[in-house]
This record gives sequence, structure tokens and C-alpha cells, in this order.
Amino acid sequence: MTDEEGTVSGELDVTVDEQGGGLVRYRDTETWYHIGNLDGEPARTWTDVAELVSAIDAGRGNRDAAGNVIPFEA
Repeated sequence: MTDEEGTVSGELDVTVDEQGGGLVRYRDTETWYHIGNLDGEPARTWTDVAELVSAIDAGRGNRDAAGNVIPFEA
């Protein structure tokens, strides 16, 4: 889930900014978006990109009771 666009799908690149915030961008684009959450709370921070990737991978493919994909949130 991105703060700026609310997007939750697509082929993405990930990185971490200087403050530890998670960032994603659609591949082959220039714009990075901050990873946010549906509650609008301040997003958590990450020590490095490997920690962020591990968290994303841990939730990959999770679905709610109705079968909807659960977006990754920070």
C-alpha cells in the first residue's frame, strides 16, 4: 500500500530511504512511493532493504476470509 497512490499491485522495486522508510516504484519508472498502511498511522521503519524484503516475502500470498489479497502495509 503506498501513501501517495494507494496502489497495491504490480511488479515493484523496493528500497529504504535515509530515515528507514520503505519505498516502492513500478519497474521501469522513476517515481518512488512511500509504503504506508490502511489505518493512516505513521509507517514503521526498516534497518535495511533486506529486512523490508523479508517482511514483504513473509506476507506474500496472504488472503482474508473472503479470498481477497491482503496488501503489504508498513
